[in-house]
Amino acid sequence: MVTQIGDADQALVPQWGRDKVRIPNWRRIATIAGSVAVASLLGALPASAAQRHTILVGETLTSIAATYGVTIAAIVEHNGIANPDLIYAGQQLLIPVDEPAPAEPAPAAPTAPDPSPAEEYVIQPGDTLWRIAVSRGLTVDAILAANPSITDPNRIYAGATLRLPGGAVPLPGTPSTGAPVGGDVRQAIEHHAATYGLDPLLVLALAWQESGWQQHVVSPSGAIGVMQVLPSTGDWVAQMIVGRPLDIRSNMDDNVLAGTAYLRWLIDHFGGSVDLALAGYYQGPGSVARAGVLPETARYVSAVLAIRDYLAQHGVPPRS
Repeated sequence: MVTQIGDADQALVPQWGRDKVRIPNWRRIATIAGSVAVASLLGALPASAAQRHTILVGETLTSIAATYGVTIAAIVEHNGIANPDLIYAGQQLLIPVDEPAPAEPAPAAPTAPDPSPAEEYVIQPGDTLWRIAVSRGLTVDAILAANPSITDPNRIYAGATLRLPGGAVPLPGTPSTGAPVGGDVRQAIEHHAATYGLDPLLVLALAWQESGWQQHVVSPSGAIGVMQVLPSTGDWVAQMIVGRPLDIRSNMDDNVLAGTAYLRWLIDHFGGSVDLALAGYYQGPGSVARAGVLPETARYVSAVLAIRDYLAQHGVPPRS
């Protein structure tokens, strides 16, 4: 249960946070941390028992399982995943597959075109390999393979030059492939962000991290829809901020309004700090005030900000 920030906040702070067991159905994807255990498992199993999959930003265990026609439980078991709600961009998974029956040799596949030439990139202050990979539609592993001199992926230096491998797959919804994804949801988010004086890209990124802009997503703890709003939080926002009832379950616009208004309240509550507001959105404001920002929460905040940067550069969220 969230401990309130102070006596004055007893009637104000909604019961929202990780200590409320709010585990979004949309699987958390943050940084490349956590891939070491899976890497050791990859080397331990025979190649015939599974195939490898590198997690991309925006992927979930649900979508990965659907892609390969396996169950989430099978992926969790083969990779020793302790918490299915925490997977990481750049992490490699073992996907279990059935042993194929002997078959006639398949005809030779056509020769693939040569990959695009590598690009050189000068590292900017504040860059991380993960953010660079996201902005180029690459994986951290691909960048490391092209830059063998990097011995510690967590230590890169502004001014150094990276080789970025070519051949990244264009994202859906770019100008070359059609209209941006989630048009109606995006318009609602941008409208309410402007109403509350927020950066629309920040709210778009938060909503993408929470639900992938999907209204039907409901977490095991009952957080609902695009902004993953708990019913208790929706009621509190309706009464204390918006001033009218909100239907966060059936009305996507009301859901977006509730999440956006709550984010505005959090930013004001934390003295204008966007980082602490995002931490409070995920962990709960009382928990942040009491225990500080937890490591899992810090990864969540980094993920939201990286998605915001990606949206600023590409106009669409990162997708697999």
